Amino acid sequence: MTPILISGLPGAMALETARLVAESADLALTPFALTSAKHDSESLLIGAEKLRLVECKHVAPADLSADVVAVDYSTPEAALENLAWFVRQGLPVVVGTTGFDREEAIRLVREAGGLAVIAPNMAIPIVLLQAAARYLAETFPGALAGAELTIRESHQAHKRDTSGTAKALVAAAQTLGFGFTVEQIESIRDPARQSNELGVPDEHLDGHALHRYDARCAGGTVQLVLEHNVLGRRVYAEGTLRAIRFLIARRKADVRGQVFCMEDVLRG
Repeated sequence: MTPILISGLPGAMALETARLVAESADLALTPFALTSAKHDSESLLIGAEKLRLVECKHVAPADLSADVVAVDYSTPEAALENLAWFVRQGLPVVVGTTGFDREEAIRLVREAGGLAVIAPNMAIPIVLLQAAARYLAETFPGALAGAELTIRESHQAHKRDTSGTAKALVAAAQTLGFGFTVEQIESIRDPARQSNELGVPDEHLDGHALHRYDARCAGGTVQLVLEHNVLGRRVYAEGTLRAIRFLIARRKADVRGQVFCMEDVLRG
């Protein structure tokens, strides 16, 4: 089984991924996981496995076998430092953290001859939706010039940045001709609004992703509405495991110095 080093525990997304890894037949958790100084030296029970939570500075090269694959679900502030550490150790890495400088991340991986999947959204159904939006934009540029657009996204209160998925859809919308910018996205983080206005179940207030794109065309006489809603985190963890297995195959093929997205994972 391939050992998987998780970064970002005891965070919710890292925890969901760790649980699925522990349940899988071909992957296994390393005896330790990476965390921040706040949780250093703590331990965490994942299934039958007890993981030590440590900062990366406490990990010696001898602690890492050659077949380890890393996963990062930390914070925007820590993601680049974590990524640089992973590639220095020669570890392929799946990065699901959002809100950091993606271009700098790509540079770090390529310069180190590393291997990574970096994606703002690991949910396969949403990745397919993004691919469809980009196809329409590239095939019919400017087709909806003059139309108006509003975008609303709702995530758990502790998500600090604007949805990366919504930002990606803005890029497609701009190519289609909408005069809309990322700054115009309405980001809802208030649990009361999420519960009362959007109908988010109480058990998913701490983990959900609701998106609504509302386009008004032909002087407001035509309305196009697109929604994609996720409750919980399992779909992201399932996509993460698919990305892990993709990197395992790329490593066996001796691929180096490349950064992939989730669409590459699905094609692969």
